[in-house]
Formats: sequence, structure tokens, C-alpha cells
Amino acid sequence: MKLANVRGEVRLNEPMSGHTSFRIGGPADALVTPADRDDLITLLAEVREQGIPYVVLGGGTNLLVRDGGFRGVVISLKQLAAIEVAREYRSLGGSFVVVHAGAGAALARLLSFSVERGLTGLEFATGIPGTVGGAICMNAGTAQGEIGDVVETVSLLSPSGDLVIRHNDEMGFGYRTANVPPGHVVLDAKVILRHGDAGKIKAQVKKLMDQRKARQPWGLPNAGSVFKNPMDEAAGKLIEATGLKGRVAGGAQVSDKHANFIVNLGSARAADVLALMDAVREKVLEMHRIRLEPEIKVIGED
Repeated sequence: MKLANVRGEVRLNEPMSGHTSFRIGGPADALVTPADRDDLITLLAEVREQGIPYVVLGGGTNLLVRDGGFRGVVISLKQLAAIEVAREYRSLGGSFVVVHAGAGAALARLLSFSVERGLTGLEFATGIPGTVGGAICMNAGTAQGEIGDVVETVSLLSPSGDLVIRHNDEMGFGYRTANVPPGHVVLDAKVILRHGDAGKIKAQVKKLMDQRKARQPWGLPNAGSVFKNPMDEAAGKLIEATGLKGRVAGGAQVSDKHANFIVNLGSARAADVLALMDAVREKVLEMHRIRLEPEIKVIGED
């Protein structure tokens, strides 16, 4: 593998356990952090020319890398993380602010940016890990809302280096899904927020954070919700009803606090997590006749 023209950081044979919230994962052939947008275009051109597979890391918070690692390039967009006000306007609904955020910006930092300026609309993102780009790709959200509710436009980079601008209605936002074509990379997004009462916004964020900490496992490595909620059902409740809450495989455990989380007890391998996922899916199908779909992305080889 030769990436001679890339100006950003290139780490060869990089263990992915240091780059995922699970703290699990074998080595990627290369972990590349492009210096800027032009460098990303250069990188995509080089991997395309050499036929090298690639995947965008995001924050590594919704990702399980298999123990054999990933044969290809993992791309980190942490240098594309600028957040700034793009414009402001007034309408019948109030005073609005359009915020431009790079794909590599942490969703938590975008939330903090809005809270500090008394902007409402992103409170639902409280406690959601990961980056803006990752949030766009999976339409991240909670019962309080989703990123697709506030997106105005999304900038994508095609595998051939072309810039594609898509408006909200072209993004196909659905439950944990969005229309990001294969090989395309989210560069940035513009979100529409509204001026609100700063005190009420901060209070709501604190309330939601307290609720998440009370319901979800904190302090143990995990990748958030493992399975999507089936229509009109909560995956956590379905799993808990099977009696698998607290089940251990190797160094991984179906969380004893929330059954739709799998946690790394300290020495988990990807194989342990996958074994628990298989056990959960089989038992839920057997008991409830419901086939659970993974919410986390699994890449790499055994």
C-alpha cells in the first residue's frame, strides 16, 4: 500500500481497539487522518486507483471491528471538525440560526456550541456519542428527536472526488438510516436551530443527561444500542424478557443495566460481542417471533 501524496497522518497496522468506544478491534492496514478536504480528495483518488477498500471511522462509537482487523484504509475525519454560524434569519416561527458543522466534529461539541448560544433544537442529542458525520449517516436520535429533524443540507464527497450537496428532503432520513450512497463521505452539514431561553435549554440538557445516566451503562466500554427497536417495540424490553440480561461471553456482557447494550468488562474480543449478539437474536426470534436488526456496524475479518 502506497499513499505517497497524502499530507495527513498515516498509521500502518494500527490496532482499532484504541479508536472505538468498545475498546475492541484488530489492526487496520492503515488509519489515515487527512489534513483537510483536499487531502481527503487525494486519499480517495489513491485508494480508488489501487483498489483499496476504505471505511470512514466517525467517532468509532457505533462500530465493532472484528478481531482480525480491517484489510484496507480506515479514514478519520477529525481534522474536518470546524463549527461556525453560517447565517441567521427570522420567520414566523421565530429567530433562527444555521450552524455549519464539519463531519469530524463531535456531536457533543455541536450541542455545547448551541447551548452556549441559547439555541434550541439539538437537546435530543444529549449523551449521544460520535461525530456529526456518523450522526448523519445513521440519522442518530432518541425519543426526543433525530438529527434529520434539524438538517438543512449535507455535503458529500463522491468516490471520484465530486462535491454533492443534498437538501434535507433528498437525504431519505428514516429510523437510523439516511441516503448516503456507498463510497460517499459526509463532509459537513448545516443544521437549523432557533433562539430560545438559555436557562430552559440548559435545564433540559441536564435533565436528559441525568435520565440517560440512570438508564444506561456508564463507565464500561460499549457502542450504544446494539439493536434497532422493532416497530412499536423496545429492543431492550424484548431482550430482557428472554432472561439474557447479564449474560456473559468471554469478556463481554449483555448489560445488567440496559439489555440493549453490550459492555466490555475489560478483556472482551469482538468474537465475544458477536456471540452475545447471535444469542440475543436467536432467543428473541424464538420467544417473540421478531428478528432484531443490528444498529451497530460490524467490519473486518475474524
